[in-house]
Amino acid sequence: MIKFFRHIRQRLLIENRFSKYLLYAIGEIILVVIGILIALQFNNWNNERQTKSVQIRYLNEIANNLKTDLDDVRFNIGFNEKRLKACRMVIKSIDENATYSDSLDIYYGSLLYTTRSVVNYSAYETLKAKGLEIITNDSLRKTITKLYSFYYQNVIDFEIQDDHALQYQIVMPTVLSRIEVRKKEGSVTGEQLAKPTNFEELKNDVEFKNAIVMNEDLRVYMIDNYKGLEKNILECSKLINEELNKLE
Repeated sequence: MIKFFRHIRQRLLIENRFSKYLLYAIGEIILVVIGILIALQFNNWNNERQTKSVQIRYLNEIANNLKTDLDDVRFNIGFNEKRLKACRMVIKSIDENATYSDSLDIYYGSLLYTTRSVVNYSAYETLKAKGLEIITNDSLRKTITKLYSFYYQNVIDFEIQDDHALQYQIVMPTVLSRIEVRKKEGSVTGEQLAKPTNFEELKNDVEFKNAIVMNEDLRVYMIDNYKGLEKNILECSKLINEELNKLE
């Protein structure tokens, strides 16, 4: 093809047809420029297609991770709601100065233990390593980053520094020294039953009641924390799904 164009130029020069040669040369330059522009456009299109494909893959991975995180958060909400009810029923049983009933065993057995968040960071950490700029939607990128670097971390820090500290340093030692714990027959989830070793003394036990009241207040706070996290996960998931619909 190059030889063909060269032959045409040489023939025009030999025939001293300079004006036609000039027009031809300009036309040839225009064709070259058009070819370069087409090549650049194709390269840009190919890069955009690859970028879009990478975005879709990572967003799908994060969306799947958020589904397991949401299950974990909802488990934590249910677990803490059960402990909150137990705290309130135990305080009520003490305040009413009533005779002990075996129906209270389930509540005394549900006073202990707390929760911890099990966050699936795999997709987010991989995305960070590759570069968060892969997510071209600025608002979505900021939402994902804030969820993992702030909202998750805030809940986890409170679990470790406050909830676990209260549970293992105050509540468990205080409660376990005053109740007798036994397994619930037929339970496959490890549920326990418990009974005060001396219910009448427990009614006037200020240390015990203080521990339960503090535990109750913390259950309320943890439930609010988990529900806030649930809301943030759902909002992030919604934005990811909207972006995936645009990209796909």
